[in-house]
Amino acid sequence: MRQMPSSRPTLMQYRLLIGALLLAAVAGLPPAGHAAATDVADIVGKIETAHRNAQDLQSAFTQSTLYEGFPAPALSKGRLLIRRPDQMRWDYREPSTHQIYVNGDVVIYLVPEHRQAIRSTMDREAQSPVPLLLLAGAARLSEQFAIDWDGPPGAADGRYRLRLTGKSAAARIAPLTIEADAKDFLIRRVTLHDPSGARTTFEFSGIKLNTGLDPKLFVFTPPEGIEIVDAPPLMPHGVEPKNELP
Repeated sequence: MRQMPSSRPTLMQYRLLIGALLLAAVAGLPPAGHAAATDVADIVGKIETAHRNAQDLQSAFTQSTLYEGFPAPALSKGRLLIRRPDQMRWDYREPSTHQIYVNGDVVIYLVPEHRQAIRSTMDREAQSPVPLLLLAGAARLSEQFAIDWDGPPGAADGRYRLRLTGKSAAARIAPLTIEADAKDFLIRRVTLHDPSGARTTFEFSGIKLNTGLDPKLFVFTPPEGIEIVDAPPLMPHGVEPKNELP
């Protein structure tokens, strides 16, 4: 019998996961306003407006990853924190504990079980404005993605469902589907479709905006006994790092 993959990423999956999480977090920022949206352009405009208005965000999340060939998904839960212009923190709490810090161009993935913290950087040129500049409100979804309904137009079961497809190599971290609440337009779910066949869904709940998150929350301080390992820069799918580590 094949063993279910762990919900915690392996070191080889690290770079892919970071790109997926960043896009999920960007999509997780809620759009401003409560007027009814009747087409894709209306919804996209509200999402873009939110990136200019939300100074910080915190939310609980549930991550569900269904691997090809396995009948049940791997589940994990935790907390997401975002602070403009370019800080992010993912605290995984179940079933295992690990953290992901994003501070400017630096990304740190802490795995206490392995007594390691993997440190990498994001290539701004390769990443284009997605996702960090979008998080800061300096980019437009419509410029980076082709956006259409994911299914019949309009709301279904109280949600709007949109599919985002990257227009350039830099935006093609993974195809995305986004579900926004039909009443308040808060993004409740983001689904990432990995080229390997895996499907990862992030469900956001208890979203809070503009609570004045302390900048210190996003500063990584290595716990005692943790080794910091430097990894190659994070790049989109199909783009090789300019300088690989030996």
